[in-house]
Amino acid sequence: MKSFLAGAIGGLALAVAATAPVAQAQNRPVVVYTAFADGVNALAAAYKAQTGTEVQVVAAGSGELVRRVQAESARPLGDVIVSVGGEAIDAAPQLFARYEPAGADRILPSIRVSQNWIPFSVTLSTTVMVNTRLVPANEIPTTWRELADPKWKGKIAFAGADRSGSALQQLMQILHVFGEREGWDLFGKMFDNFVVTGSSGAVPRGVAQGEYAIGLTLEDFAQRFIDGGSPAQIVYPREGISFAADAMALIANGPNADGGRRFLDFVASPAGQEIIVKQFGRRPIRSDVAGPANARPADQLPVNNFTVEWSNANNKPILDRYNRLARR
Repeated sequence: MKSFLAGAIGGLALAVAATAPVAQAQNRPVVVYTAFADGVNALAAAYKAQTGTEVQVVAAGSGELVRRVQAESARPLGDVIVSVGGEAIDAAPQLFARYEPAGADRILPSIRVSQNWIPFSVTLSTTVMVNTRLVPANEIPTTWRELADPKWKGKIAFAGADRSGSALQQLMQILHVFGEREGWDLFGKMFDNFVVTGSSGAVPRGVAQGEYAIGLTLEDFAQRFIDGGSPAQIVYPREGISFAADAMALIANGPNADGGRRFLDFVASPAGQEIIVKQFGRRPIRSDVAGPANARPADQLPVNNFTVEWSNANNKPILDRYNRLARR
């Protein structure tokens, strides 16, 4: 009997020892790099409530985050990157590990444009926010061209294409719509009117508070301030806007890859997408999740998307030329 008990206790000890690393791995925090701190913090809270797993959020602009992943590539400190421009991931795919989240068959086919990243939310990054107290109704610009008018000098907020994925999208949209030659000429004139904030979040906040009359920003950023009572209006420039998704991806060789995969599964799930829609007014990536109640229907928007192939091929030269323009 004693030998039986000893054997049973010994077996139990071995079982506990064997499962301890698994439990510890499941309870390790997931480190998330993001350009959308408010949204990811809300997702992190819901994920912890569901799984008990902590999520550590590191926030910065898209470009800065990808440069950080590059700098840490020999010894990664982050597990996933969420809500950044997909072109930044496509420009350095070796920094990320391809992953297909659970339920990926319900992701809208039109926004699955790259194998290097997973759509996070449908974003309209190429919109214009106007403070209606500072700009009379008959002077509200409705086109990209109008933003080059010298009367707007020092009155337009722009995040900076070297720091913000959405700002880079805005620059690329202008080049796509007008062509490289005319587009750079137009953007140069617009840039003369810009106040570069260095942060995408500072743009709609500054317009809402009356610091700037106009800002190039994301639709959902602007809408949240409007819903909060700010005197503002969203403009969809008539020459064309992009209707696409921002990106999320698993960082290659991250310290908690399994935790990162589970977090990406949650974000892409109906529960995760409903948080994005209901709390932040972004459009969902899934066909089985309803969009924001106040969102303008996609078929009423002047959509003129550039291709991922064009974006990938031109990302670096566009950024290089932008940096020369910004430093002149």
